[in-house]
Amino acid sequence: MKQLIRSTRPTARPILLWGSPLGKILDRLAFFGEAEAMKQLIRLTILFCTCAALALTVVAGPEPLPSGKEMKQVAPAPPECDYTWTGFYFGGNAGYGWGDGETRFEPLPDAATFLFLEPQSHDADPNGFIGGGQIGYNWQWNKWLVLGAEADFQGTDIEGDKTISPVISPSGAPSPLVTDSFLRTHERMQWFGTARGRIGFVPWCRLLIYGTGGLAYGNVDFSGDSLFVDTTAPPPGVEVHPVSKVETKTGWTAGGGIEYAIGHHWTVKAEYLYYDLGDETATITELLNGAPNPPFGIHYRWETQGNIVRGGLNFKF
Repeated sequence: MKQLIRSTRPTARPILLWGSPLGKILDRLAFFGEAEAMKQLIRLTILFCTCAALALTVVAGPEPLPSGKEMKQVAPAPPECDYTWTGFYFGGNAGYGWGDGETRFEPLPDAATFLFLEPQSHDADPNGFIGGGQIGYNWQWNKWLVLGAEADFQGTDIEGDKTISPVISPSGAPSPLVTDSFLRTHERMQWFGTARGRIGFVPWCRLLIYGTGGLAYGNVDFSGDSLFVDTTAPPPGVEVHPVSKVETKTGWTAGGGIEYAIGHHWTVKAEYLYYDLGDETATITELLNGAPNPPFGIHYRWETQGNIVRGGLNFKF
């Protein structure tokens, strides 16, 4: 009976106590299992984030790189010129002028009959100061081209004279029939003006290089004289041919210059002009001992060309 009771009694399970060797082993296995599960979870999280990023890239497309055009638009533009030549202006000028005042002496009725004078020319070499004012308008067509018009008026001291003695006769030497002889010429410009167009080029900001040309006019004093003391005419005869006249001459002028703006209203310039006011003539009957002695006489012809170099200061509105 006791044997049967022992066989039917449930078998007792072993109890694992904390701190026993077997418990420690099982605790380590459980820890390693939990760590492995954690690693697996981290891997799955990284994989999910990567897939989400790739999906967003495919849907949104890659970010475009900046093109050359966009870079040009972003780059700062070069500074523009802060000055324009367009506008009215006025100012003053001063300079120096020199000219070709060549005078032609032609005996009448001809050299052989006149006897004492071979046709010849002599230059009065006029030169002197010139100064006055100008007014004008410029229009800057574009960045490089400037068109304009200018008028000026100046007083001048451009003057010259020349005396030749003795006088050469048709023989190529002074005539032995005269005891004294001379030729004299004189030319003086009292005032001078122009009305010109201008066309200019702007190579740099505030700098203008221009050409100019147009009408020129001036008031010119012409005079001349000649004298021959003729031993063949009693007591001997004194032959003279004086002339003097003042004329307002017109012609043309051309030149060029350079102008620079030193502020928004002030400019300075240097300019060269060539002018041609044409010729002036006069025919004078000879005076023999104070009385007219035709057909003898002298025909005078003066040339009136010259050059002007001047500086100027303008105020632009």
